[in-house]
Amino acid sequence: MSLPAADQKATRCSKCGGGGLYYDPIVEVGRYGTLRLCECVECRCGGRAPYQYWDDDSRNQWCLCRPYRRKMTETNRLFRQADIPERYKWKFVDDFRMAAPDGTRIDLAATVYLRIHQDLIEAAEEPKRGYLLHGNPGTGKTLMGCIALNELMLRWAKPGRFLSLSRTYFQKLRDTYSADSERYGHTWSILEELCTMPYLVLDDFGIQRGTEWEIEMLYDLVDARYGDQRFTVVTTNQPLDELKNIAKGRIYSRLVEMCQPIPMDGPDYRMHLNE
Repeated sequence: MSLPAADQKATRCSKCGGGGLYYDPIVEVGRYGTLRLCECVECRCGGRAPYQYWDDDSRNQWCLCRPYRRKMTETNRLFRQADIPERYKWKFVDDFRMAAPDGTRIDLAATVYLRIHQDLIEAAEEPKRGYLLHGNPGTGKTLMGCIALNELMLRWAKPGRFLSLSRTYFQKLRDTYSADSERYGHTWSILEELCTMPYLVLDDFGIQRGTEWEIEMLYDLVDARYGDQRFTVVTTNQPLDELKNIAKGRIYSRLVEMCQPIPMDGPDYRMHLNE
């Protein structure tokens, strides 16, 4: 969604990063905070639809806030459709943990925090290269993937999706081959949506030890996103050497070109929750 290029105030704003919107984490109703119009965007209509006001010459004008309020509506819709797990909804870069609950320092946190800021928040253009987050369980790989997804959807107001590469996903694809299923014949529509999604998180990559058909489905998805340079985040608990064996290396060679490998080794965050 294009916004007024002449809005230099929003461009210089450190609060919204130039997007005109920011997330207020204070919960007033329900479980989550609220998207708000940033103070750097001039509003003369009071936020009342259809976002018009009368100027000093008694002429009816569109308010400068109108495209940002429309963006707010669209962004809220995108977040509802992104399939992000409840634990990670509306999480942004400032939510990345610098320490475990017991105070144990997470050494990689500062590096990851800086990487997200430079690549996704401070950059003037949309990123093309995603992340390959690899390391032992509990170091925040899924959280970082969702943060990247959230930051991009908030800034650019484009669709994103979280996909857990579980048995459920592959069973959903298998059902499209069954005449008794409501999904019968929808194989390509499911894959096409994921292939063309501007931002995609592939969670728990490499745990699959399935059939050649499953591997080919996975390869087709990665290959399509690789060819179109779609921003993709891949999280895996598997050593990179094991990923090289999937599909005879065809998948891994594409992943390391389309994604920046980021090692995320350290203490298991979840192990500290009850200490």
